[in-house]
Parts: sequence; C-alpha cells; structure tokens
Amino acid sequence: MKEIMLNKLNQFPDSIRSLIGLTSLTIIIFFSFIILNIFFGPDKDAELKIAEQKKVQEKANELIATLPRGVLTFYKSEIGQQLSSDEYKMICINTKIITQRAIMGANIVDNDAFDLYTANGGTTGKYSVDWDDSKNKCFAQFTVKPLSGSSKSVTVKGEALGFLKTSIDTRVYFIKNF
Repeated sequence: MKEIMLNKLNQFPDSIRSLIGLTSLTIIIFFSFIILNIFFGPDKDAELKIAEQKKVQEKANELIATLPRGVLTFYKSEIGQQLSSDEYKMICINTKIITQRAIMGANIVDNDAFDLYTANGGTTGKYSVDWDDSKNKCFAQFTVKPLSGSSKSVTVKGEALGFLKTSIDTRVYFIKNF
C-alpha cells in the first residue's frame, strides 16, 4: 500500500510535489502556532494590570497637582514645603529628571565628578531616579560623560532629599551623596 502511494506521488511533476510539500509545511507551522498560542498566549490579566497601573498613575498625578510649585523637601527646611512620607515616595516614583543645580551640588563633594564635569563643559549622560523599598528612600543617579577621546566617566549616586515642582513636572533638586 505504501509503495502504491509513493509511486502515485512520484508520478506527479516536481512543481506539484514541491507545492504539496510547501502547503503541508505551512499547515504544520500554522497549527503549531495555534497550539503554542493556546498554552503560552497573551496574559489574561494584562488588561487588569494596565487598568491598575493607570489608576495608580492618576492618583499620583492628582497628589502631585495639589502640591505647591517650588521646592519640596523631605526634611525640615525654611525653603519650600516639607513632604509627608507618602508624598515623598509618590514624587520619587514619578520623577525622572535631575536639575542642573542638583548635579552641580552633588559634583562639588565628588572631586572626580567635579573635575570631569567642568572639563567637559557640564555634560551629563544617563540619569535615573529610583525608589528603594527596603530603605524607604529615594535615590538619584547620574553619569558625567567622558571627555572626547576618553572612556573615563564618573557615576554619582545619592539620596534625593529635595524636589522642584514646576508647572509641568517634578525634578530632583537636592542630592545628598556624602
């Protein structure tokens, strides 16, 4: 029986046999992807997670909108408003920019960073602001770009204690890195 089927298949021209093989391969791949999608398909809770993130972001935006413009600190200060611990965490999580003043202040206590910063004309590279749950503190970090033709860069990291609220966003205003 197998021989009869193979003989009949061998009687077809090469182009038709190739077409049958290509069609079979396409069907096998198609059904393989259907099976993979059933077992490893999209997360069914993805929409709920996205909705939850939007709610948290809206709450953060509402909280930040109620704060006055200007300097916001986590410590007692004559300048600006002192933040509660919830406000401090919310602002830290939603802040992505570090002001030039904070960079200059942090560089003053780091000689390598200061020298490189002044030598390259005040150019910084990557920066980040992150909340550390284990320490309940906000940390800011930036990298001072290397001089042209050099690969030496300096990364400065410290606790973000003050923020500046503008009409558009919040920015790190004071970094304690000593």
